[in-house]
Amino acid sequence: MKIEYVKVKRALSKSSLPDLNYAFNPYIGCMHGCVYCYGRCFTKDKEASDNWGEVIKIKENILQLLKREVKRKKIGVVGISTITDPYQPIEEKEMITRRALEILSSAKFYISIQTKSDLVLRDLDLIKGDRFDVGVTITTLNDKTARLIEPRASPPSKRAEIIEELSEKGVKRWIFYGPIIPTINDDEETINEIAGLAKETNTEVIIDMLRLRPKIILSIKRSLGKRAEEILELSKNELYMERILRTVKSELNKRKVRTSFAFPQLSLKAFL
Repeated sequence: MKIEYVKVKRALSKSSLPDLNYAFNPYIGCMHGCVYCYGRCFTKDKEASDNWGEVIKIKENILQLLKREVKRKKIGVVGISTITDPYQPIEEKEMITRRALEILSSAKFYISIQTKSDLVLRDLDLIKGDRFDVGVTITTLNDKTARLIEPRASPPSKRAEIIEELSEKGVKRWIFYGPIIPTINDDEETINEIAGLAKETNTEVIIDMLRLRPKIILSIKRSLGKRAEEILELSKNELYMERILRTVKSELNKRKVRTSFAFPQLSLKAFL
């Protein structure tokens, strides 16, 4: 894996994602190397984008920039992170995310964290009060399946523990069940397990589909071999995906779990 330090021109970028005003991405690229990650499609650095999971660039001056920017930008919601995982393994040493939380919190910004890593638990001394929420991506609760599509992320058993601890601490939290990948994590067992965890911990579930951008199609073909053709075919099948999404929503509704769609404007017509 290639790791290098780079300088950047800004710390906070305008976000087009729902409910976020700004994005803070401390790293370029992500060590987790998830097969389906859309981050590779929006990463402007070609080296990191084309070698997703193998090239990581650390933004060495981002905290100095952040200290200046919070003084002049309008207070709003900062998403940490949107195209990289803020708690990927390099964060344990670099601690950029932790220091950013201190800066943003002191400046009274609202902070929305999304991660697949149990390293987030390190920062629970900072993540408290009504200016934080934490989302944990859980595509499956089967560790073997997760290794197939999320090779270097924390196993889902550890991610479930994050949700449980956040629940105990009273931190606002959500499970990101996405993307739903046909034949990988759209089965009844997966749906019921995620719904059960959400019910037990009184946690909202945000749902998303697999979105077939060119780089993601290439990644799936390279990583999933013979399974790729069926996955891609079913992902394009609106009737199939509609049925799966209806099933997911139905199971969550049965348990009275709060449910929403990540990008309702892009979801199937049945859910608009």
